[in-house]
Amino acid sequence: MKGSTFLLLLFTAAVFAALAVYQHRSERDRWREQAVAPGSRIHGEFPVNDVAAITLSGPEGRVTLQRGANGWGVAERAGAPADFELLSALILKISGLEALQSIPVGEADYGVLALRSGEEGAPPEETGTVVELSGGTGQPLAALILGKTHLTTPPGMRPETGGTATGRYVMPADRGGNAYLVAETFAGLETAPSAWIDKTFIRPGLPRRVEVRSKDGQWVVSREAAGAPWTMEGLGKNQSLDTAKVAGIDPMFTGPALADVSDGPEDPRVKPLGENPVSVTADTFDGVRYALTIGRGDGDNLPVQVTAEALPDTAAPAGALAAAAKFKDRVVFVPRNFVAPFLQERAELLGGAGENR
Repeated sequence: MKGSTFLLLLFTAAVFAALAVYQHRSERDRWREQAVAPGSRIHGEFPVNDVAAITLSGPEGRVTLQRGANGWGVAERAGAPADFELLSALILKISGLEALQSIPVGEADYGVLALRSGEEGAPPEETGTVVELSGGTGQPLAALILGKTHLTTPPGMRPETGGTATGRYVMPADRGGNAYLVAETFAGLETAPSAWIDKTFIRPGLPRRVEVRSKDGQWVVSREAAGAPWTMEGLGKNQSLDTAKVAGIDPMFTGPALADVSDGPEDPRVKPLGENPVSVTADTFDGVRYALTIGRGDGDNLPVQVTAEALPDTAAPAGALAAAAKFKDRVVFVPRNFVAPFLQERAELLGGAGENR
């Protein structure tokens, strides 16, 4: 190799080395400029009251919460009322996030910290939960990837046995290259639409009379006072009511659970309502009449339609009627154990000489 050629190659290598050093320093300086200092809020002064939509997506699903004229609703459930307390808590957590530690990250680190944003082919264990907050005209306000939970091992415990969740790694989706460790763990945050529905389904008082009808027959039970034993109408001389089998009626009217809401008439889960439904009319001691239509099915949650009205000549509590009105034109899904007492036939409720029916 000629001396001039060798010198040219040496000069070229030196130039590339200098460029590499310059680029590295530029990237480092750019990260320092963009990174949030420990103790500072990741989103600065956040316009909490401007938030009009929240989207959460991750390996388990996706949900969109939208603020409308009647309040917040769940888009994937045809605008069914959303749990305002739950979503407002999320907004406040996002707005107040402070960086405990700033961490420069590259592509290789995203999987380790579970900061991938659901790109095609990404393993679930490397994918975080993307939280996007936007304003009334759709303008983005914040976009954050919630990654791996940070665990702290208590003194005396071996690291491989796990630890206590003391924080979480997060990364602004619009500012790649900078991740942060924050004190908030976002424990229990879900991306399933059913998790964000307002679960205050109906707020009835204790029932005093319940009538159940289906194509298999009907039965009526009533009582004189709350807590008094139920009696069945129309019992024969040698018949008696097995009160243990109707003991489950009160839980439906003291703390009914709401598992989910239909996403529309085409939802296949509502099919049992049109096949062999059970109709329940319940009059409560506080002056409300509830009409429930229950679809028989094999699932853990059964479809239910509900309406409520004040009993004649009574002053029903407005809160109870308003709660039921939110779901007047919707099909909801209630855990089977809450509606199981109403799925029994009359003969099943008889004790003693009930065979003489």
